[in-house]
Amino acid sequence: MGLPTNPEIAHDLRLLGDLLELEGASRHRVFAYRRAAARLNATVAPVAQMALDGTAAELPDIGATLQAKIAERATTGHIAALEAARARVPEGLAAVARVPGLGPKRAVALWSELAVEDLAGLRAAAESGGLRTVRGLGSATERTVLEALSAPAAPTDTRWPLGRALPLAEELAADLAGVAGVERVEVAGSLRRGVESVRDLDLVAATEDLRALAASLAEHPAVAGAPVGAQRLVAPLHGGPRLELAACPPARFGNLLQHATGSASHNVRLRERATRAGLSVSEHGIRGPDGTARHADEAAVYAALGLDWIPPELREDRGEIALAAAGELPALVSRADLLGDLHVHTDWSDGADSPSAMVEAAAVRGLQYVAISDHSRSLAIAGGLSVERLGRQRDAIRAAQERHPGVQVRHATEVDILADGTLDFPDEVLAGLDWVTASVHSSFRAGRARMTERLVRAAEHPLVDAIGHPTGRMRDRRPSSDLDLPRLFEAAARAGTYLEINAQPRRLDLDDAMARAALGSGARLVIGSDAHSADAFDLIRFGVLVA
Repeated sequence: MGLPTNPEIAHDLRLLGDLLELEGASRHRVFAYRRAAARLNATVAPVAQMALDGTAAELPDIGATLQAKIAERATTGHIAALEAARARVPEGLAAVARVPGLGPKRAVALWSELAVEDLAGLRAAAESGGLRTVRGLGSATERTVLEALSAPAAPTDTRWPLGRALPLAEELAADLAGVAGVERVEVAGSLRRGVESVRDLDLVAATEDLRALAASLAEHPAVAGAPVGAQRLVAPLHGGPRLELAACPPARFGNLLQHATGSASHNVRLRERATRAGLSVSEHGIRGPDGTARHADEAAVYAALGLDWIPPELREDRGEIALAAAGELPALVSRADLLGDLHVHTDWSDGADSPSAMVEAAAVRGLQYVAISDHSRSLAIAGGLSVERLGRQRDAIRAAQERHPGVQVRHATEVDILADGTLDFPDEVLAGLDWVTASVHSSFRAGRARMTERLVRAAEHPLVDAIGHPTGRMRDRRPSSDLDLPRLFEAAARAGTYLEINAQPRRLDLDDAMARAALGSGARLVIGSDAHSADAFDLIRFGVLVA
């Protein structure tokens, strides 16, 4: 039996946290397992081996206790604490708790009163009208549950999300760039363009010694098997996509990197432009009447075709070549342009760290302002704040401000947009806050007309500053809500309400096409990290890629 993969261990830790939540364990204990699961999914090296070596505890979110559990999983094939939890609580109840309209407390009530232990039992109870017999549930909940259970299953996506793939590719590139005889290694392909999910990790290397590069790649802890190929090495990775590594002499690195980065249609347009000029462009160089010219950097490739250098994110054949020819390419948003973050959660709701710790993390990153935007009362599963707790949180905000005078700390909320379009806090409460992000977290299948009205009403509310993750999509869990987006964009533009580009890799909502359409309607955009821990501020980079 081989060592368990990072995703396999992450699944077990996540399940353990879910079962403990059903038993009423503290939120901090539950979140510790969930954060550990997320850390495993984002880690390149096999964490099982690290735990056996005693080094897994060096990873963020993995302490000595979790390291011991991971080592136990690696040596015995199971985690005793998980098996004990399974004996106390039906494993299928964790899936019941995730059904919209339920949550842990209601799932436990269904188990206790109706013997519901899994989704099949939940469906039977809902179809028979049994849900209505449980205190706190009714016909509305029954409809919500049946709609959720009847929804088509999300298709299995064999692609890797940007948030996991890009850090892994960057780490591999940095490691391989240190190999003797390797001059340069860069991320390429759709990943370099910022596409939200990929099937493969593409790297391009400048070297005269492919054998040394292949030998080093074979020994890398992220690689699960020997790389194969001649000028292009292909290698499987642990629990993830495969790696494709193309290499060439440094003298034509620019040609190969350009070829390996542009979308197929972008590269077709370049070839058409070259043909009109009597040239032929490929990864090997630009051939003309006087022979083949090779270029060490990409800017020289584009210059040889009479174009300004085109940033990778724009290489999608959406008019960028004409703009480059006219010298009219836009200056892209960069992380340095962001002065603050207006969507940040703390341990007052479902975040991991205190307001002070979050503000300190913002200060370390050079941000000038940060808005603490914890959830409102209706989102009980995320520890949403009551009006009374929201008032008490103001003292914690003031304390964080006093500790970090260099950062403007704002008291905000991510207020739920309820099913009828009203907001989860009364106007007099919202009026006392510095920033209000309004978001949908439930009843996503209300229908196009109702969903649109719901969001438009929130966007037009005079106390709402931004609409958070407007379509509500979550990768591998649910698609975007059925919305009349042009109508929402126009309403936001009229009201001066910002629309969010949520930087969480599982959201990226709005996506790039939607964001462009929103701008075209005159709406304004805000990038929010939706950070739930101090290190999650860095997820803002993915929102910048969309922007």
